[in-house]
Amino acid sequence: MVASNEATGSGSQAPEPKYNPNFTQNVIDAIGPETTPRMRQVMSSLIKHIHDFARENDLTVVEWMQGVELLNWAGRMSDDKRNEMQLICDVIGLES
Repeated sequence: MVASNEATGSGSQAPEPKYNPNFTQNVIDAIGPETTPRMRQVMSSLIKHIHDFARENDLTVVEWMQGVELLNWAGRMSDDKRNEMQLICDVIGLES
């Protein structure tokens, strides 16, 4: 709730948030009911972190789509003998 100008005495209203403060929780709440508790925990954490990453870096649509294209490229290059996603994991320091 935004305080009125009279109540604050400051002559200005609080700025509107740049991002919907409920968005991340709404996405987490949409995780399917058949999801195991552990997978719900892992996916909730992933969603929170990726949303925080996007907000922290103020990603543009173009930047996000470049990241998506990198993942798509790795998928297209991968087959049963070659796993490009494994190489991406190595690059970001999360190796199996």
